[in-house]
Amino acid sequence: MKIRLLDLLVDDHFISGEKLASNLGVTRTAVWKQIDYLRNLGYKIDSSKNKGYRLVSRPDILIPEEIKNGLDLNVIGNEIHYFKEINSTNLYAKQLAQESVCEGTVVVADIQISGRGRKDRNWSSPFGGLWLSIVLYPKLPPERGMLVTMTASVAVAQAINEITGLNPKIKWPNDILLNKKKVCGVLTEIEAEMDRINYSIIGIGINVNNEIEEDLQGIAISLKSIVGVQISRVKLLQSMLKHLDENYVKLVSKDYSSIRNFWFSYANIIGKKIQVDYENEDILGVVIDVDESGCLILKTDKDQVRIVSGDITFL
Repeated sequence: MKIRLLDLLVDDHFISGEKLASNLGVTRTAVWKQIDYLRNLGYKIDSSKNKGYRLVSRPDILIPEEIKNGLDLNVIGNEIHYFKEINSTNLYAKQLAQESVCEGTVVVADIQISGRGRKDRNWSSPFGGLWLSIVLYPKLPPERGMLVTMTASVAVAQAINEITGLNPKIKWPNDILLNKKKVCGVLTEIEAEMDRINYSIIGIGINVNNEIEEDLQGIAISLKSIVGVQISRVKLLQSMLKHLDENYVKLVSKDYSSIRNFWFSYANIIGKKIQVDYENEDILGVVIDVDESGCLILKTDKDQVRIVSGDITFL
């Protein structure tokens, strides 16, 4: 009902309580209770005895009613779980996946206490950022798992560009960079059998309006620090879910070339000389390709190497 009420409340135009009640199929008292609930959440709603109600402003809170407003998605975001604070959105999403929650379920939080990145590294997740996980059942072979990360990385880059006008770069395998600093990390965890992925959890952390800890300021950056103004987390998340939904449809229909081409448009890596920390060994070479499974093809002094995972440094 809250979503339908917000759809009916139009910015800067009054609508009578009687009309709201009629459209919603409830009493005017029920409408008033819902208006009061929305005000407590931070919505600014004017009321006039003769005119009714009008929506003045929306809060930047990540509740399902806000995120779903105006979105029409195929798979992603049809179910959303919001927490003011959680230990880890990935851990909660994994529990949901084991219970066979519907595909595309999103878990989003204002604060993560125990956020984690690759190799179990700590991920700072204070208020003001965008911390979320998404449950997927991609029905892909495990060797294609990197494509899930690429699909999500592209959606994040597209959303940042759409909302801020900035042009982020994707750093293989899972970082989004601005001004050569990390603005977002994507962590994909999979549970698989020999021939198929049973479920995949995409964890996404974006530094939006949050302050970057002092010891991370050399390597991390927030969107707000670049553009100089507060960014709407709701609008950014809506844009990302929209693009991820579109990209994921391509992925599960096995249109791998589209995902790869999208990814290349944001990743300036071909021809770059890099060092890869791969299986406790440093490998130096020039990137000559990223194959259809998302793996790096590296030309070294000795031969050609296929890199499945690892941390890279540009030389």
